[in-house]
Amino acid sequence: MICKLRAAGLGAVIGNYYFGCLLYADDILLVCHSVTVMQLMLDICSKEAEQLDFTFNAVKSVALRIGPRYRHVCAPLVLSGSSLAYVEQTKYLGAMLKSARSFSLCQLLSL
Repeated sequence: MICKLRAAGLGAVIGNYYFGCLLYADDILLVCHSVTVMQLMLDICSKEAEQLDFTFNAVKSVALRIGPRYRHVCAPLVLSGSSLAYVEQTKYLGAMLKSARSFSLCQLLSL
């Protein structure tokens, strides 16, 4: 999945390092600069899941926006036919991520 996203040129890149798709066990975090690009990334993930015969849990999958327009209403994001909820904060690998004008960590949670 990471290779397909990177080959498509989608997701965050810092220097020569690709940060568009971070995976740990069964958790995945997609990072990009726009809602349009995020939908393209979700489409690739949906197709890959279909080919590998697995499904994403759309109930546990959410979208979080960071940047100057984080409060603006935007298009819905769809993963494998299910709309993702936009949230104000979410936990990823013990870190609480918060929707805001700029990236910050609210707190580190003990596992």
